[in-house]
Formats: sequence, C-alpha cells, structure tokens
Amino acid sequence: MPRLEHRASYRLSKPWPLSLRWGLLAAVPIIELIGLSVCFDTLVLSKRDSEWTHLAGEAPALLRLVLAFLAAFLLILAPRIQALVGEARQFALSHLWWRWLLIHLLIFLAFCEVTTLLFDLAAAGAEIPGILIAGWAGLGLASFGLWLEVMLPMGFWVRLFSREGLALLAAMLAGLAAWLGGLFAQELWRPLTAGTFWLSYRLLSLGYRDVVHDSETHILGTPNFLVDIAPSCSGYEGIGLVTVFLVIYLWLFRAEIRFPQAFLLFPIGALAVWLANSVRIALLIAIGTSFSPKVAMGGFHSQAGWIAFIAVALGLILAMRRLRIFMKATSRGVLVEESNAAAPLLVPWLVLMGVLVLTSALSDGEFDWLYPWRIIAAAAVLWHFRGVYRGWDWSFGWQGAVMGAAVFAIWIVLEPSMNGGAKSVLETALAALPAGQKALWLAFRVAGSIIIIPWVEELAFRGYLLRRLAGQHFDTLAPPRFTWGSFILSSLAFGLLHTRWLAGTLAGMIYALAFYRRGKLGDAITAHMVSNGLIALSVLAGDRWSFWS
Repeated sequence: MPRLEHRASYRLSKPWPLSLRWGLLAAVPIIELIGLSVCFDTLVLSKRDSEWTHLAGEAPALLRLVLAFLAAFLLILAPRIQALVGEARQFALSHLWWRWLLIHLLIFLAFCEVTTLLFDLAAAGAEIPGILIAGWAGLGLASFGLWLEVMLPMGFWVRLFSREGLALLAAMLAGLAAWLGGLFAQELWRPLTAGTFWLSYRLLSLGYRDVVHDSETHILGTPNFLVDIAPSCSGYEGIGLVTVFLVIYLWLFRAEIRFPQAFLLFPIGALAVWLANSVRIALLIAIGTSFSPKVAMGGFHSQAGWIAFIAVALGLILAMRRLRIFMKATSRGVLVEESNAAAPLLVPWLVLMGVLVLTSALSDGEFDWLYPWRIIAAAAVLWHFRGVYRGWDWSFGWQGAVMGAAVFAIWIVLEPSMNGGAKSVLETALAALPAGQKALWLAFRVAGSIIIIPWVEELAFRGYLLRRLAGQHFDTLAPPRFTWGSFILSSLAFGLLHTRWLAGTLAGMIYALAFYRRGKLGDAITAHMVSNGLIALSVLAGDRWSFWS
C-alpha cells in the first residue's frame, strides 16, 4: 500500500524538468550523427577492396537497421511503457548523468579523430589496417554505450534487457525484416514501373492520339512534352507511405477497429495509391502538353503525389468508419462524438494543408503567388469555430515568449548560410512583382506567419495530436498528460511538416514543453507567435529570405 501511495504522489509532481533533461540528452546522438554525415562520406570506404573497409562503408545501412530495431522494440514495449517510465524515473533520481556525458563526449571526440584518420587514408589510397577499423568500431560502440549510461544508469538497462528477452528477439527480427524489405523494394520498382507505364499510356491515349511511348527507356508523352518515368515514379514510395500511415492509424484506433478484417486495407491502399500515381503521371503530361510545361514540372510535379496520398488516406479513413466490416458497432457513436469535439482543433489545419497543396500544384514550383489564399481559407475556418474557442481558457505567461525566443535561436543556428550573397528564389520573385502586389503578398505572409499559422498548427499538433497520442479526449482543453510517445511523435510530426525537419522537431518539443508547463494552449501559441515574429523580422529587416524559402 505505501508503494502505491508513493507512485500516486510522484505522478502529481511536475514531470517536465526530468523530461526536458531526457529530451535534450536524446538530441545529443542525433546532432552527432548529423555532424558525422555532413563531414564524412562513407561511399569512399565502401569502394575499397578490403572487407573491413567495405563493412565500414556500409555504416549507414547498419544505422538504418539499428533504427528499425529501436522502433520495433519501442512499439513492442508500448503496452508497458508507462510502468517502464515510472521505473526509469526512480533510477534517474540520484543519477550523476553529467559525469557520464563528459566521458561520452571525450570518447566521441576520439571517435571523430580516428574517423578523420580513416578517411584521410582512404582518400590517399593507402592500405587501412584492420586494427584501425576495429578500434574505430570499438570507439563507436563505446560512445553509444556511454550515451545509454548518460540517459539512465546501466543497472536499468541490464534489468530491462534481461527482462525483455523475447521483445529484444522480436525487435531484432523486425529490424532485419525492415532491412530486407528495403532491399526488396529496390527490386520491386521494375515491375511496378512497367505497370505504371502501361496504365499511364492507356489513360493518356484517351485524350491524345499521337502519344509517344517507349517501354524500353520508359519515355512517355506527346511530341510537345515527354517525361522519363524514373524508379521513384513507379509508385513504390506511395505504397510505403500508405503502409506506414495505416500502421500508425490502426495502432492509434485499435480499440475501435475490427481485426483481422482491417488488414484488408493494406492491399486496398496499395492498389489505390498505385492507380492514383498512374493518373498523376497522365495528368502531368496533359498539363505539360496543353497548358504549361513549367507548371507541370514545377508545382504539379512536386505536389500531385501528396495530393494523391492525402486523397487515398482520407478515403481509407472514410471507408473504415462507414463500413461495418472494419469498425466495431459499439464504438461508432463514440467516434462521431470524438470527431465533433476534435473538429475545432483539427479542421483549420486540414483546410490549410489542402489549400497549400492545391496552390503549390498550380504554381511554377519556385514562387507560390497564391499564398494569400491559404491564410484566407484558414482564417475563415477559425472564424467559423469562434463560438467554440470563446469557451476555452486562452491565458498565457511570459515564459512562453522566452521559449519562443529559444526556438528562434535554434532556427538561426541550424539555418545554412547563403553562399556568395546569392539571392534566394523568393527574393528574386518578389523583386519582379509590382510594388502593390509585393506589399500585399508580404502583408499576408507576415500576418500568416505571426497570427494564423501559430494558431492553426498549435491547435492541431499540441491541442489535438499530442493529447490524442496520450489517449485524452478533446471536449475541453484540459492539461495534457505527459507521455514520451505523445511528446516525441507529435514533435517529430511537426518537424517533418517543415523543410528544416531537425529545427522543426526541436521547435515542436519546445512548444510542447510550453503547453505542459501550465497546461495552457495559449502558452504554446505565444511561443510559436514570438518565434515566427522574430523570424519575420529577420527576413524583412535582415534580408534572411531563406527563412521563408
């Protein structure tokens, strides 16, 4: 009984300081890996004849295998994750992590020095001793092991791995399967390309008589506009996206979904996205032939794939919720009620994304001159739900502004510098506009960045996604319940929405911490407004146009 009382009192304490420490320490290996990938090209090693150097050159593939293993291991442990986090907190209370962090950094610096020597020898064509490769690998493993010690004492990891032997074995098999699946996907594009080429040709023949097609070189089009159907256009990337989407969706809503019937959605989704990809290629050629080659190869080429994926994903969700074969009868009413409560949080972002994809597809791929329509559409949806928003607590504190300034500092540090003072595409495009149109576009861009976008994105990612992943309902903006899964996944999803995914993910983590601190969504919105406002100021006053590129 005393043990239960201790746990209850512990859960009432604020979790975010320890969570912040873990979050920052978890970012250490990510930053280190990014630095290594920027400074060193393992392709140099993989071309050497030595088995040791060839193995070292395959380090990126081994890293992907490790990441797949870790993802599978966390997924298997998901039902017990809360108990494991509670156990980890007990181990972390008296852990002298900073000492181990210093040792880890020293070992990592030694690893970098040996890596530099290794690549210098490879570049000079000199023979690389096997003992040097072994020492390099040993330092890498030691660096990883020390990072585990930085996060939590080794006693925790020993207990975890000894207790979860079956989970470790299953995760290893899943990681190996993911790696083999990647190799299989590289071979799968050939038959997919042939099928995509044939169907696109048939669709194009419905509207054009003089269709040019060469099945050997995969050249397809009309005399005025020809395209080469590359492996990436065969459809396997879309099939992979739909598969990942379905895995995540079925996991989140597993309590309301019928199994194994739901597994039928995987072949249905794969077929639907492949058909949509063939239609996309035919439309691209039609636009390039009859309308504008620049629009076809610019905005439409880059956005049509996402339009197809979003359409297929929404269609699968609609089919799942409407058909009895997929959804449990007792949960339909709950889902409808939940979706109605979640609509004010999620619909503004969905509308913004839909208009973004459409306006980008209609642009030339360089300058989205229809950007103001995104802001108008999102503002209209926010106005539509104004009655709901009035009933929520929008109080905010000064700490949110400080966190927003921290996000701006991160954005500055991670922003690549422009070479030779070259102008960005955005700056060049704006300079070509008349003064009135330029001022109007900039007014919408600033208003969107500082006001509309922070509201829409925080409603969706912190108001909806973060609490949905934590298993909370949306009828009120109650303080969020911290879970590692919701914190990391919502921040990562937010980061992937941005071109600078690392800076975006770190920003998402800070906005989430602002929300956790007092349980007020207004704090996250304030942080987002401040960071975007400082970015806008640096763009207009400091000519940092790349921030908006």
